[in-house]
Amino acid sequence: MSAAQRSRIAVLDDWQDVARRCADWAPLMARADVVFFQKPFDSEDDAAAKLQPFDIVLGTRERTPFPASLSSRLPNLRMFNLTGARAALVDVAAMIDRGVIVCHTGGGPSGGSTAEMALGLMLAAARWIPAGDTAVRAGSFQRGVPVGSF
Repeated sequence: MSAAQRSRIAVLDDWQDVARRCADWAPLMARADVVFFQKPFDSEDDAAAKLQPFDIVLGTRERTPFPASLSSRLPNLRMFNLTGARAALVDVAAMIDRGVIVCHTGGGPSGGSTAEMALGLMLAAARWIPAGDTAVRAGSFQRGVPVGSF
């Protein structure tokens, strides 16, 4: 496959190198040029300049804003993927109007995941679960952590 035929894929907002480590990118990299952007763009102009050569953008919801004014400046953009099912910072309608294929990962407005995480964090803090986990892993079951209240 010649360089002119290869897709160019931008993976945005990989600040913690999570995207790069969470999957085997080798099969995709054999067919496409994949570039991971770890730092946020300085401005919309900066994003437009750096993303101009890409035809596929993999975005992370609520990180890099994608208003119509940005997507309209990306003439090569053919596909946009978003983590999550919705994002207030992404003008999906503008991309669809331009003929850009817009995809997203599963999930939706259930509200359950935030509530579940908040409850889990409260329980972990109230019952010293991280300290207890550390103690158990060090071979000190029930040592070094306060007794729970009844």
